[in-house]
Amino acid sequence: MPKKKFAKKKLVLIVLAISALATYLLLNNKKHQLKPENFEMSQVTKGNLAYEVTATGTINPINTVTVGTQVSGIVEQVLADYNDDVKEGQVLALLDSSTLKEQMEKSEANYELAKAKESKAKLNYERIKKLYQDKLTSSASLEDAEIEYKESSANVLSAKADFNISKKNFEYATITSPVSGTVITKEIEQGQTVAASFSTPTLFEVAEDLSKMQIEASVSEADIGYIKPDMAATFTVDAYPNDKFLGEIRQVRLSPTEESNVVMYTVIIEIDNSSRKLLPGMTASVVIKAEEANDVLIISAMALQYKPSAAVKALMDVKKVGDIAENQDVVYLFEKGKIVPRVITKGLSDMTNIEVKEGLKLGEKVIVEANEPRRR
Repeated sequence: MPKKKFAKKKLVLIVLAISALATYLLLNNKKHQLKPENFEMSQVTKGNLAYEVTATGTINPINTVTVGTQVSGIVEQVLADYNDDVKEGQVLALLDSSTLKEQMEKSEANYELAKAKESKAKLNYERIKKLYQDKLTSSASLEDAEIEYKESSANVLSAKADFNISKKNFEYATITSPVSGTVITKEIEQGQTVAASFSTPTLFEVAEDLSKMQIEASVSEADIGYIKPDMAATFTVDAYPNDKFLGEIRQVRLSPTEESNVVMYTVIIEIDNSSRKLLPGMTASVVIKAEEANDVLIISAMALQYKPSAAVKALMDVKKVGDIAENQDVVYLFEKGKIVPRVITKGLSDMTNIEVKEGLKLGEKVIVEANEPRRR
């Protein structure tokens, strides 16, 4: 067979094959044409949204005062126990003060002696001064008397300081509460020896007012931008799982910490504990309603996750969408047998639903999932 005739026949066969394939695809496409029932859809509705920040934290007293001792000694009496309510100035414990008392009495005696010597030196100085004025003694004698008087006056000041120190140390043997509150920690027992060296030993911890407490909650850097002082917060504790407690944000601390490579910030939440149900150290599960949007258009957040698959694209043309802004996204609608993309402007999201500011109307339906047809 001539080559020219063979090539012509080959070309005809190729055209016929392409035509047959096109016919098959057209028929197959009609056979598997997509229908509304091939998709799960979500209707655009109106409703309220709230973005909530969740966190955990520890309940602590607002102000806890550590009570220590500035003197060493044996604990003679312990007059306060755990959970005792105490008043400012109330005696919590007594140390053995016998040695301290003797030191105080000795320094007091030295002080009185120094004052007596000062009086004698003063009288002598005034006598010598009069004799000098009458030209009955020398200037050297006057100078010696004046120096002796000044030295005795300085000794009085020194003895007075020693007496005051020993008196204060004697008073320190009586351990009193610096504030009114509740004893939450007791670190001493009767007969125990406490030593005050470079650091003051802790004897008690007194929580100033347990009717007002605070939560130190950890909030991630992704959510901290939503948190502002005076925002309301709710929380629960394991001890009362069916009770919801209220609080108010007082402070966002600027010093960050890092937990498992996540940057966290401490948020202080003031709480009312008039009932005394909440105890120091309890773990609180906190919910902060950071932002709200009421009576707005909303759709399921799943609609933003849906993208037409290759199988769907093979069955029908899907329009391409150009560049969109950061606050925009694309959802897909099923209209007249076609998948139609729609650019929307997003608003607030609560992770389940999302606010639609522009791009959709009330009652329209968006695709959230495809039940794609099976090819035979």
